Amino acid sequence: MPKMFRVFTAVLYGVVLSIASVNCTIDDSDIIAELTEQLLHLARTCRYANDAFQMKLHRLDDRNATCNDGTPAGYYLRKVHGSKRWIVYLEGGWFCDSAASCRVRHHRMKELMSSKRWSSTKRGIGLLSPDPRENPSWWNANHVYVPYCSSDAWSGNVSSWETGERFSFLGTRILARVIEELLPLGLYHAKHLLLAGSSAGGIGVILNLDRIAMSLKMAGAKVQVRGLADSGWYLMGHDCPLTRRCRAVGRRNCDPAQAIEQGMAYWNGVVPDDCARRNPTEKWKCYFGEHVYRTDSKSPKPTPLFVFQWLYDVAQLAWTLSGSFNVPSEATMKDIDVQCVLSLGEKLKQSFNRTKGAVCAVFAPSCVSHTILTRNDWLKVMVGGKTLNDALDAWYQSTGHSSGSCDTLIESECNYPQCDKTCFKLSLPPLTRKSPRSQGVPIIPRRKP
Repeated sequence: MPKMFRVFTAVLYGVVLSIASVNCTIDDSDIIAELTEQLLHLARTCRYANDAFQMKLHRLDDRNATCNDGTPAGYYLRKVHGSKRWIVYLEGGWFCDSAASCRVRHHRMKELMSSKRWSSTKRGIGLLSPDPRENPSWWNANHVYVPYCSSDAWSGNVSSWETGERFSFLGTRILARVIEELLPLGLYHAKHLLLAGSSAGGIGVILNLDRIAMSLKMAGAKVQVRGLADSGWYLMGHDCPLTRRCRAVGRRNCDPAQAIEQGMAYWNGVVPDDCARRNPTEKWKCYFGEHVYRTDSKSPKPTPLFVFQWLYDVAQLAWTLSGSFNVPSEATMKDIDVQCVLSLGEKLKQSFNRTKGAVCAVFAPSCVSHTILTRNDWLKVMVGGKTLNDALDAWYQSTGHSSGSCDTLIESECNYPQCDKTCFKLSLPPLTRKSPRSQGVPIIPRRKP
């Protein structure tokens, strides 16, 4: 009993000390009620306090919702007693778009195509952290982490047993099944659901957000649904000279639009209905956020979406300029046209401006990086003096539908990579502008120690 008492006392003390750092901006009275319920629940079950901070694996028993190799898909859940707020997070990991590329992926990255080696528990970090110092606004929400094992940007709708092929691509079915399982676990009576995802998971949010919101409404749930796409707002094409690597394999293999078009056909990809209506012969465009949210007079009001996007996203740079998603080597970086890199940031800004009527909340630092939500230092980066958490809080207090009701935070005080002092430290070699008079002048300034 003394040991149990010490565990509970430590948990209680930690919670009390951190209340000052908690942002109570989303229905303050609800937050206080949730905290009270959670403390009482910990008092009753203090011998399980260590387990309270872990997300536990739940496997789906459904052959229509499996990983690429037929193993069961699933999700990790940390259920918080009394909380009516949920985060469902979609993992990223890019995709494969042909039988050949999927065989290579299965050989090199089997963990992204199979659940055989999934651990029984997972501890969240960043937006999924249970620590209020690391995650001030969402630390005590119900956390759901959905591992990515469908290789289809969460859009596939074809099973191997239906086609006789080696792999299944069932991302859209997996997500639907996870939401269905969460309903009786508390989601049905929830007040807030934030569907979040990074990289390919961010694309998955853009593709599935309206569909999930509609399915919950049809089920009778009153939950307010919103989306958070991290590093998933990709640009469709480029006007820059291709690098040597890309020229060697051929333009078709390096064009982002071509890869998505091929992948959509291979996965039998499902895209938002309204975007498909507006692009009947080019539905693959709906994998690019700008086309999903460039609505017309016939479009229904979209579910509120918050976009986080680095202006110089590493994955976008690699995909657009070299036809690969490998972290660029020093040799590759030297081969990249610097003006193309600089134009990337401007093109992203333009794409956000074209969708202002539908996407009002944007957080876009002028940094070179990729993804942010599952970093324990995700609160470090700032735009306009605000962190991403600050911006999310302000957005949740707004209607989330019009540019007049929430902030658009796009770095405007500087216009080159890594120009903001809050950017994460680069692990890549600096880009250089080659000149006949010098060995190269860095366009990412080296800071004094």
